[in-house]
Amino acid sequence: MTILRFAVRVGYAPLLLLGFNGVAIGLMAQSRSPGLLLPLLLGAIGVSFAAEALVPYLPAWNRSHGDAGRDVLHAVVNEVSNGVSIAATPVLAGLVALRGAWPQGWPFWVQVVGALLVLDAGITLAHWASHRWQVLWRFHAVHHSVERMYGLNGLMKHPLHQAVEMVAGATPLVLLGMPSAVGWTIGFCTAIQLLLQHSNVDYALGPLTRWIAGNRVHRFHHLRWPGEGDVNFGLFTTLWDRLLGTARFDAARRIGSVDLGIADRSSYPRAYGAQLLEPFRGADRIAA
Repeated sequence: MTILRFAVRVGYAPLLLLGFNGVAIGLMAQSRSPGLLLPLLLGAIGVSFAAEALVPYLPAWNRSHGDAGRDVLHAVVNEVSNGVSIAATPVLAGLVALRGAWPQGWPFWVQVVGALLVLDAGITLAHWASHRWQVLWRFHAVHHSVERMYGLNGLMKHPLHQAVEMVAGATPLVLLGMPSAVGWTIGFCTAIQLLLQHSNVDYALGPLTRWIAGNRVHRFHHLRWPGEGDVNFGLFTTLWDRLLGTARFDAARRIGSVDLGIADRSSYPRAYGAQLLEPFRGADRIAA
């Protein structure tokens, strides 16, 4: 392994988790414009694609399966909707928040970390429920129809299902009166985590592999066989999965394209518009 490849393998995750997120936290702590987060996010996406090219988990996943344009559409629509939701947070908080409940006196980064843990708990529970309730599964199935795992897969979601997850995760934070700066920061951290969680980079997390919901852990969630994919629902950590009894990781197992998808739905629609309509066609729940 070359020095560059080794550096990418061990440095990719810290760069995204600590570097890009750290810059975002610093900017928002200084009340800088949230608009600065967009070029920062684009930079992270560029780094992720470069890392995928240098140290891929599976080289075949770097080649388009006729899905690249669709995935870009999913990413743009869902990121724009996230931005609109975050921008509306102060208005919602002004209407329903408990006065004085938010810990304003805490260091900004501690507020962000605490908010991320609360967000992670809500999203984990919504994700868990989406594998058990048919009405939610129909919308979540869009995300499980992927045939490869790479950076943009994280935002390949039906907009309505993304809304369910974000409502479940963000409602407690809004009720507590979360400041908009914290909202923009955790929105950015969420985008980074989705990138990290689905990237086709063979990166190393060492002993943190079993605690951070990275790609090695999340691939097990995308297993197509009945029951096997009903694990590892967490977005940021495996903490809540451990409490639910749904944490699973086998370091020796390799996962390829044949293992991904939805068991009995090899013909799941691939086009963007068809995927938005599919949940309304009344299909029965198919185990992930």
